[in-house]
Amino acid sequence: MAIRHASVVDALPIADLRIQGAGFVRPLVATGRLGLGTRDRGQSTARWVAEATTPGAMLPGNPGWVGTLRIRLLHAYIRDVLRHPHDEGAPGWDEAEWGVPINQTYSVMTISCGFLALPLLVARDFGIHYSSAEREAITHLWRWIGWVIGVDDDLLPASHAEAADLFRVAAEFELQPDDSSKVLIKALLHEGYDLPGVVHGAAPIPVPSILVSALDAVTGPVLRSSFSAISTRWVERSVARRMGLRRSPLHHLVDVARPAIRLREIIRTTGLLGSESAVIERELRTVRRGLGMEVHAGKRR
Repeated sequence: MAIRHASVVDALPIADLRIQGAGFVRPLVATGRLGLGTRDRGQSTARWVAEATTPGAMLPGNPGWVGTLRIRLLHAYIRDVLRHPHDEGAPGWDEAEWGVPINQTYSVMTISCGFLALPLLVARDFGIHYSSAEREAITHLWRWIGWVIGVDDDLLPASHAEAADLFRVAAEFELQPDDSSKVLIKALLHEGYDLPGVVHGAAPIPVPSILVSALDAVTGPVLRSSFSAISTRWVERSVARRMGLRRSPLHHLVDVARPAIRLREIIRTTGLLGSESAVIERELRTVRRGLGMEVHAGKRR
């Protein structure tokens, strides 16, 4: 296979990258968490991202920094347990087949692709455009988060262009999703979101639980089909099919939403929605309420 981005690939352990298809979700399998508690895991990850990306939260001692260190310690504990099981009857970890659990390649690709390059690609598809300076600032933040979480400094992207290169390199390897990956995708589609929690958290007035439950039952199948179709916009079609994601006309919902989102962005830049700091504070409060997080008043130190 011809590698067009040799300088990026040279920085990664290629053997690890080739086995990610088999080892990417194996820690969930080995810990018995595959397909179980998906909503809680998704909510936990979303809360961490919201906390870590809140302005000032990644300063040493602040909530984002503390939460990221907790994840680093949890990863270290899982690696130790999987490689050296405390229970003699526990199945061993096949390092030759799956690689080191939660290894450096897995971590840098998760940070650079899953939390940096892909979200910016999705935002652009929805009509949200960032300036070059904003993209570099976002990259710098995630480089810091990646280092705090335990990724080697020389593996982390120094610029948004390097993160985009890593994203393209990952696609070029065309990793084969295994059965575990398909189970995880199915679980994410069925319970990876918490509509009742979002409604209760974001609604300006209390909403009766019976009404929220009815709404969840009616909209659940539509949301699952929509998420599956929309996700195929940002994944190679052959990979999407192997992961059980089906493209349908529902993927055009992004095209339908784009003009409204773009118009909102234009209005925001005119100042009609308030100052940038006021808009940020308002949106942070909405996100935190939707995730069931404590809403902080005022700015962080």
